[in-house]
Amino acid sequence: MNDPTVDREEPLGRPTTTALVIERLRDEIRRGDLAPGMRLRQMQVANRFGVSSTPVREAFTALQREGLLVSSPHRGVVVFHPTVADLRETYEIRIPLEALATRLAVQHITEDDLIVLRELNEQMRTDEDYGALNREFHARIYEAARRPKLVQIISDLRDASAAYLRVYQKVAQDAPGADWLDEHAAILDALEARDGSAAEAAMVAHLQHTVDRVSPALEEADESGVPDAAAP
Repeated sequence: MNDPTVDREEPLGRPTTTALVIERLRDEIRRGDLAPGMRLRQMQVANRFGVSSTPVREAFTALQREGLLVSSPHRGVVVFHPTVADLRETYEIRIPLEALATRLAVQHITEDDLIVLRELNEQMRTDEDYGALNREFHARIYEAARRPKLVQIISDLRDASAAYLRVYQKVAQDAPGADWLDEHAAILDALEARDGSAAEAAMVAHLQHTVDRVSPALEEADESGVPDAAAP
């Protein structure tokens, strides 16, 4: 009798079981359902998703390449726990690339893009799913650069930064006067004015502000420790 949970070759155009497990784990890390430092056990994840161990093992390997999971000789596979040093190094790479994409976007961004971007920014003022809206906001700007390779590199780096997402959101929620959305508006104003230098500078300021605001929260988390729990 065939085992329906065993991964097998899929028809073209359909995601494989491994791809689905990767997507689900990535989403759980982004949402914070799997907390930084949490240990993931292969068979527990397989049983929870109703799949065999093979796609889970392959998903762990893929997510380690993305930087969302790390392998520890003493604890096995754990969700990446960001440090201030990690944050700063990641943004040292991200800031020049995202600034370049923003400057290039000035040449191609449409009025429809700008309308959608302003709507997204307004939604972020009241919507609890700030993280998803923020990703969509930035992705729409970078896609307007029409540089597929650059956009893919940025996307991979932003995925690898998912471990910072909950810290970023907590800082934003705990600081009602924070001007994240005003910074977005400044980027949009420069894009609308077709001012590449101003758009680039506004994006650099916004991303650097993230580093400056999140660093203290990460230092506090480092001092309090991380959970040593298995995946639910």
